[in-house]
Amino acid sequence: MLLDMFRGQQVSSVNLAGLDRVLMAFAAGGSERSLLLRQYRIAFKKSGTKVPRVALAEMGPSIDCVLRRSRLPPVDLEKEALKQPKITKKKEKNVGTDMLDGRVGRIYMPRQQVDKVALSKMKGLKRERREAAAEAKTAKRQQTAAAGAANGVQAKH
Repeated sequence: MLLDMFRGQQVSSVNLAGLDRVLMAFAAGGSERSLLLRQYRIAFKKSGTKVPRVALAEMGPSIDCVLRRSRLPPVDLEKEALKQPKITKKKEKNVGTDMLDGRVGRIYMPRQQVDKVALSKMKGLKRERREAAAEAKTAKRQQTAAAGAANGVQAKH
């Protein structure tokens, strides 16, 4: 089972510069019935040819698994242990998964009316508005004074 999990594609040649470690799983013989897992670092040594000499140095966890019991459980106990719960999950709307099995959802947002959104006004704009209003007021006073002078009435300031 371990060999099937770690088995890659069969290749005819290997780029040695791309290798940095070797995983080994092997069964130790005899009456012990054990499985040994080892990890080796690859060291490339100089040789007289183009291809370097490969040396293995043991590194990182080494695991020794020993089979101590091989008695099968009772049939009814095994059946209960292997029972899978029935899952009837209701389909969620607008929810899916991406390539990495993450949840991706779509939400509905109505079209925003930008012209009706209340935005905070800047103080600089308020000052400009006040100045424009003051200018409009003085212009109106001058207009009314000019109209009053034409009619013979003096305007009060």
